[in-house]
Amino acid sequence: MEEKERREESRYKIDTAAEVRYGTSTINAKAVEISTHGLRIESNNPINPGTKVEAVLFLTKPERISGEVKWVLAEAGEGMINYKIGISCESRNLITDNGS
Repeated sequence: MEEKERREESRYKIDTAAEVRYGTSTINAKAVEISTHGLRIESNNPINPGTKVEAVLFLTKPERISGEVKWVLAEAGEGMINYKIGISCESRNLITDNGS
């Protein structure tokens, strides 16, 4: 049986550097997916769900976002753990519905 897609918004693949700040910490990450109100990043550092974050995406020009970590998934890799982190962005349309 095929699982129904639960997402309400289209997702778009991206591959850009990101700097994520929370509390007194700053981590480097890679932004890999974006939607109108959310972002998925990958990092070697976990961030707990519920954490408020500020991030800079290094696109053509740096783009700042604010949001909250909604989920974290740890995946074992070559001698290290990679964390996939879902961020819900506050009061901001990151992209339009046509993907721009």
